[in-house]
Amino acid sequence: MNTAHKRLLSIFASTIVAYSVVLPAGAQQSVSDAVDLQSDSIDASAAAQRRIDELDDATREMLEEYRQAMAQVSDLDAYNAQLEQLVETQRVELADYERQFDDIEVTKRRILPLIVRQIEVLEEFVALDMPFLERERSLRIEELRKLMGRPEVPTSEKYRRVSEAYQIELDYGHTIEAYEAELNDDGATPRTVNFLRFGRLGLYYMTLDGLEIGYYDNVSDRWEQLGSEYLQPLERAIRIARKQLPPDLVRLPVPAPEVRQ
Repeated sequence: MNTAHKRLLSIFASTIVAYSVVLPAGAQQSVSDAVDLQSDSIDASAAAQRRIDELDDATREMLEEYRQAMAQVSDLDAYNAQLEQLVETQRVELADYERQFDDIEVTKRRILPLIVRQIEVLEEFVALDMPFLERERSLRIEELRKLMGRPEVPTSEKYRRVSEAYQIELDYGHTIEAYEAELNDDGATPRTVNFLRFGRLGLYYMTLDGLEIGYYDNVSDRWEQLGSEYLQPLERAIRIARKQLPPDLVRLPVPAPEVRQ
């Protein structure tokens, strides 16, 4: 019972007591019953008020929870809208990727025969070219053919390797090189000699004992011997190509160029 409730009962009881002085005994009992009834009524009102207060607090909590739930729903709606926009963007990108993939497949079907033809042309070119580094160049072409038969190798890598082989052949045209290899001359026993290549202008050889020198004749498509007067210049040129001597001018016969059929 709260303070106000106690104060009200005290005032009411005092008033009843004051009047009870002049009331008969039966009337006093009635007054006492009335006081008890009024007290019970006040207690019931207080209990009802507490219940109302409890319900009010519960209602406020439920309202706050509802507001929070509605805020979460609003956030979820915004998030779902963003997801839908993202999904739509990805759907457009996926369609674009699929189109690009189709284009790539078409390009692959077109470029693979081109690469095969490039290897064939390279092989024909090497066969018609001067016979230098024959084994090395033949192995390079053979490796390219094997590469074309490997499906796990990307088309871009196959194209890169073929382009690299073409670049190597192109570089042969403006470099000087001396190397040791086997000379396969028609009608003669194969023998190891020192070769000298001046770009694609001249290809010369010298036996290891230095007793025989010669050059490749583009016109006759065969090896021809050189006179002894070119022995010293050729030996010097080989040493220059091997960087054993500083660059210098040497006199060697250069075959006349021709168009090979």
